[in-house]
Amino acid sequence: MPQQPQGDLLEPNRGGSGTLSSSSYPKVFPHITVASVRSIGNELPGCLLTNLAKDRRSIRVNFQSLLVSDHYFRSLLISLLPTADLLALRDEIKETLSHLSPRSAPMFPHLSLAYIADEDAEAGERHRAAQSLRDRGVVIEDKDRHTVSLRCNDVCMSGVDLAEIWLVECEGPVEEWSV
Repeated sequence: MPQQPQGDLLEPNRGGSGTLSSSSYPKVFPHITVASVRSIGNELPGCLLTNLAKDRRSIRVNFQSLLVSDHYFRSLLISLLPTADLLALRDEIKETLSHLSPRSAPMFPHLSLAYIADEDAEAGERHRAAQSLRDRGVVIEDKDRHTVSLRCNDVCMSGVDLAEIWLVECEGPVEEWSV
């Protein structure tokens, strides 16, 4: 997870005309999904986090491009330049959770910005949202350097510092997920 002030700045506004599905644009804190497992069963998540967080420093990730995907959980995202630190963290998390058969996150690494329902995507909402970010100057693309910056209020960011590791139970509607 990005540090709190940076993450707060990245939360997108709900777009569209107000006739969107109720499952579009749930409140989601911008995040990088590293791995997923079916269930942690009787595991003690606190112990897993303690071991992963021990002596850990934040990891800097830089933005690469704004992307629209054909999957709800990857509706609108920023692809990230992979770093050795981020790849090492992914490997450590997968090893720590190996007994739970973790699955790699598709399109790793990316920073999820918004989830937009498939029926709204069919009406063009994902592309409209991406273009709106560009038109409003929130997303500034440097095609020569293959990078983007995000302007959030008076702050312009070319990346974020990842400061926290969360285990999230992703059952039911997104806004009801538990950390």
